[in-house]
Amino acid sequence: MFGLLLILLSSGAAMADNSTFGIAWGISVPTGDTNDYISQVSFRGMSVEWRNFYMRDAAYGINVGWNVFNQTNDETMFFDNGAVTGKRWHYVNAIPIYAGWFKYFSDDKRSSRFYAGINVGSAWIERRTEMGLYQLTNDNWHFAVAPEVGMNLPWDSFLGYVGVRYHYAFEAGDSEAQQWIEFKVGFGLD
Repeated sequence: MFGLLLILLSSGAAMADNSTFGIAWGISVPTGDTNDYISQVSFRGMSVEWRNFYMRDAAYGINVGWNVFNQTNDETMFFDNGAVTGKRWHYVNAIPIYAGWFKYFSDDKRSSRFYAGINVGSAWIERRTEMGLYQLTNDNWHFAVAPEVGMNLPWDSFLGYVGVRYHYAFEAGDSEAQQWIEFKVGFGLD
């Protein structure tokens, strides 16, 4: 994985005029097992993205993100030998690291253009429950995939973009699979 990262970065540095670099804000909606744990929409997400166009309508890239979910519950929690009532805080911190491939549906870099792509990599995910003085934490590295669609909106040497990415982090260790849909709005250098 590290070797692939070095190859991608070095080839990107040599072809900087064919690269884009951007920062995006993400709004995330938990789905699947993540939604069972936290159902509230999160406005606390961000990602840093780099893409290199090896053809006019195709690119590969690297993406590192951070998504934070949180929710407060006042429900009674039952277990084998009793129950606990009180305010509970649930947190999910997810840091996905992806390599991706993207197909653009126009080869004109100066016009708005739609794209679709797939990201593959790993995600470190921490699920934490806090209640009173006690805390239960579960964290693991997960194999993860994230299909993505979006649109680039160029102006001068800058780039705006919007996109939707579906994150799926497979089960790992004693952690369930985690899923969420991220709506992103970003800007960058073209």
